[in-house]
Amino acid sequence: MQIGSALVGLLFVAVQVGCLDLRHGALTGRISGGEVARDNQFPYQVGLSIEEANDLFSWCGGSLISDQYLLTAAHCVEEAISITFYLGGVQRLSPQQLIRANSPVVYLHPDWDSQSLENDIALLRLPEPAVFSSSIDVIRLPGMASSHVSYDYVPATTSGWGRMSDESALISDHLRFVVQFVESNEDCQYAYANIKPTNICMDTTGGRSTCTGDSGGPLIYYDPLQSANILIGVTSYGKKSGCTRGYPSVFTRVTAYLDWIAEVSGVVYP
Repeated sequence: MQIGSALVGLLFVAVQVGCLDLRHGALTGRISGGEVARDNQFPYQVGLSIEEANDLFSWCGGSLISDQYLLTAAHCVEEAISITFYLGGVQRLSPQQLIRANSPVVYLHPDWDSQSLENDIALLRLPEPAVFSSSIDVIRLPGMASSHVSYDYVPATTSGWGRMSDESALISDHLRFVVQFVESNEDCQYAYANIKPTNICMDTTGGRSTCTGDSGGPLIYYDPLQSANILIGVTSYGKKSGCTRGYPSVFTRVTAYLDWIAEVSGVVYP
């Protein structure tokens, strides 16, 4: 299925509405101010073209955690009737592997709340295995022994094909990324009263932030003790007033869901 310019225009509307907290009207899911990714720099990054009822389409990100499972945001896929998976590419519509699921297997977290955006996490099962290469590989999850680590004030990387600024009319054709510091939940609560221990926030000083189209994508910490990149967050939401206004980006904290991820997917690290 080819995604033309008219369809891409629909993607933003669907993603923004999908992330909106309808009670407050202040939140929207959403890389602005980022760098262009190199080939094979983020082999775990997956693009998701999501079809919903009434010919609505949206674009989100995901993170490959095994050859069969990936993590994304619940708000991205709760209404999905088909999903096309773009694996192993930096050009958005030129993946190394393209997989289409007409009846996608979606595991929403059982406590997902679309009004409060709490527990905004989902697992997707691929209908065929990912073919690993230098372009397609998994991201490591935090180990069970580190489930209480906060990651406050460490540098972290987030990536996606989302809008490059509030003024952008389209999401990016090329994968981009930003490196910013994790912000403590206490600091993040100054911007969002509903921050939970199951959230993790990223500072966006300088307008370097996630933006519309980045929802479901990864927040990565390089752990020097393990010499490995670790998935610590799933892009959830930001301020509806804009990506570049300096408000923190909010992610779902992966360490809060390790037991559930292991139960559903069998993926677990000690």
